[in-house]
Amino acid sequence: MSTYSIENSKDSILRPNSEFERRIILQYYLDNDIKINEIEKDILNECYVSEHESIGIIGCLLDDKSLLNSLRLVIGANNRSNFKLSTLSNSLLDSEILKKAVSYYFEENKYDSLNRNEQIIRREFNIVY
Repeated sequence: MSTYSIENSKDSILRPNSEFERRIILQYYLDNDIKINEIEKDILNECYVSEHESIGIIGCLLDDKSLLNSLRLVIGANNRSNFKLSTLSNSLLDSEILKKAVSYYFEENKYDSLNRNEQIIRREFNIVY
């Protein structure tokens, strides 16, 4: 279904004021256990979003062991309105990587030295953790 495709909806995913459209697409992928391709991974890694549920879903869809993604997963794990998101985020979290992420983003690097996406994720992580 191209209507619910990250790849075919790149503009909606990346547009700052498209929270509703982006959220529908991301939730569709999560609800249907859709694995994303490399193009979709690149799109999601470019996505600047500060809405906690979307951050968490992006973390689950990316399903990588990067330091930034571990912060996304913590945000998703703390979601109280989306049981699937919180359960999946918890299952994907790696406590050792999370320790490294906290050290990297909060001890080793100043906020201003981070890129825009890292700044957003760090700020939102601070709210939930």
